[in-house]
Amino acid sequence: MTTGVPGPSGLHALFYPRSIAVVGVSHLHSGLGRRVLERLHESGFPGWLFPITRTGERVEGYPSFTSVRLVPGPVDLAVIAVPRDSVARVIDDCIAASVKAVVVITAGFAETDAAGQALQAALVAKVRAAGIRLVGPNCMGVINASESHPMNASFSPCFPPAGGLAMSSQSGALGLVILDLATKRHVGLSSFVSVGNKADVSGNDLLEYWGDDPATRVIALYLESFGNPRRFAQIARRVARQKPIIAVKSGRSAAGARAAGSHTAALAASDVAVEALFHQTGVIRADTIDEMFDLAACLDTQPLPQGRRVAIVTNAGGPGILAADACSAAGLTVAPFGVTTVQRLATVLPGVPNVANPLDMIATAGTDEYRNAVATVLASPDVDALMVLFTAVDASTASPIVEAIRQGIARGRELTTEPKPILACVMADDAHAHLMAGSEQVPMYAFPENAARALGKIADYATWRRTAPGIRRSFSDIDASRVRALCQAVIRARGDDWLTPEETSRLLEGYGITAVSSLPVSTAAEAGATAALMGFPAVAKINSRQALHKTDVGGVMVGLRDEAQVRAAFDTLMERARVAKLVDAYVSLQPMVVGGIEAMIGIARDSSFGPLVGFGSGGVDVEVLDDVHFRVTPLDDVDVTELIGEARISRLMTARRGRPGADIPALSELLSRVSRLAEDVPEILELDFNPVLVLSAGQGCHVVDVRIRVGGGSPLTISQTPLTTLAGACP
Repeated sequence: MTTGVPGPSGLHALFYPRSIAVVGVSHLHSGLGRRVLERLHESGFPGWLFPITRTGERVEGYPSFTSVRLVPGPVDLAVIAVPRDSVARVIDDCIAASVKAVVVITAGFAETDAAGQALQAALVAKVRAAGIRLVGPNCMGVINASESHPMNASFSPCFPPAGGLAMSSQSGALGLVILDLATKRHVGLSSFVSVGNKADVSGNDLLEYWGDDPATRVIALYLESFGNPRRFAQIARRVARQKPIIAVKSGRSAAGARAAGSHTAALAASDVAVEALFHQTGVIRADTIDEMFDLAACLDTQPLPQGRRVAIVTNAGGPGILAADACSAAGLTVAPFGVTTVQRLATVLPGVPNVANPLDMIATAGTDEYRNAVATVLASPDVDALMVLFTAVDASTASPIVEAIRQGIARGRELTTEPKPILACVMADDAHAHLMAGSEQVPMYAFPENAARALGKIADYATWRRTAPGIRRSFSDIDASRVRALCQAVIRARGDDWLTPEETSRLLEGYGITAVSSLPVSTAAEAGATAALMGFPAVAKINSRQALHKTDVGGVMVGLRDEAQVRAAFDTLMERARVAKLVDAYVSLQPMVVGGIEAMIGIARDSSFGPLVGFGSGGVDVEVLDDVHFRVTPLDDVDVTELIGEARISRLMTARRGRPGADIPALSELLSRVSRLAEDVPEILELDFNPVLVLSAGQGCHVVDVRIRVGGGSPLTISQTPLTTLAGACP
């Protein structure tokens, strides 16, 4: 009996137990414990099985015992399926018997009520004190699908084929569906875990274990929540460099919404933190369980593409066009063949009038055409991936054509040493979920669009993996302790509140960030005199804690060119403040910065993910433009570069038609400083720099307007903020 290879997280006994006790086995076949025992027997588990029953009578030919304590030998794993109030007693028995791991299938714990939560907490305390790992409660079990140590320690009737895909599901019901799909689609599994309530063993634990598991080549996760997303990020970033991670994350839509004071918080809507986290860590996000299998089938059996150029071989124009459109939508390139490839195709396909990409060999294409086309295109240096489509015109030709495709793949592999993924779509009545070309398994897809979407996401992952890990920028002029002390003093004095201009200036100074100077004035005469010293043109603004967005009350007047205009602007603004009943309003003046591209930089804080940094188009219509993108901190130099590049506004920053490019290095430094600020100072709940004027290369960036909210209570929960808050103004 094999013992497998131990993993660093101490979960070896969970997947490779030498003996299993099933607690709660009855003589009724409908009972969960009895079903688990039967599944273990049917799967061919090579170790010892010990049913634990009330009576101690034989079950399924196995001698049973009334307690784990009475088993005459070591027990590595116990699967528990007894009533909720009996679980604690069984755990005590397991501790006494030195059991290494337990799977608690029983429901009724933290997912139900406060009493269940207390019982679950007590279970966790017991097993952790004893050094036992616990899966569940409220789960469907654990499966090891390896041929050397098969084990179906669950109540699922499906035992999937052996393979390289490890899977975890937070939903027991979906777990049953996942296992059924894996079996039907011939996607082989290394192991499967239904984590249930994740009381002890979490998705992060499994991710770490599977990252070092030699039997696992691909990892797939169905997630409903993150227990510790920042730890997930650390583990996933490391594991994804070696093995693909696919995740289906439910809960994309906002369950609720509330008003947000800053543009950043308003735009950091439901799911943006998840999307940013997956992007930064190389996790491939699948929108559906079906797409998860589309991705897994290719990733487990095919090499990663070295580029984005895909060739399409087909016998029908319609599917070929659909495939080309879908490839383009997925960010792939259906590039023309080079001269050499065209000449070779013309030689081996004399009856094909147009040897282009997509290569449409028309409906009369037979075995020779498919064999030669597949081999030639696969060997072509113009191609990074191959998509083979076949639409059966005559059912009798399907099998010979599929065999020709197999032969073409084998020949093409011989003609090139470059690793290229192959995806097939055989639209015939007897099509299978996979195609074997010698020892190679080629994934099959129901429609060309499915294959294209999967390949596009896989190409994105391959690009991420080829990109060198980023480096976090360091700064010698940051004084985090002084800034935190400032924020904490404000919180003690006023609670959650927006910083005053003077407090804001001190905070920014502590992080080496310079904003355009803003001077308060108390009379029209003082305003005129101050502007004369400051210089023209000038900007006058209303400042009030009651007006979160100044232009909502007409609180910004720009382009003031002399003292008279400034004095008149002061009177106008104070009258607008009176009409808006802003009792704490005052006017401030700034020199007007001319030129530059209006951008926005901000911080929003999520209760689970921590701080996010946003960047995109700034100005009055920031929410309407919907061009702000996010990253989870900490940001490295790759994150900063990608964050700038994702925004549509970045196109305006490129030098073209005689216009100089923007100062991207200065913008990158500013974003890096904001990332450090967000990471170092948890008291900052929201921050907006809007607008940030990005000037021409070498001229720097000017932070024109700043709003910062600090607090010591619960941070703004991003999942509760609206998709857009039409504030329609700079802060």
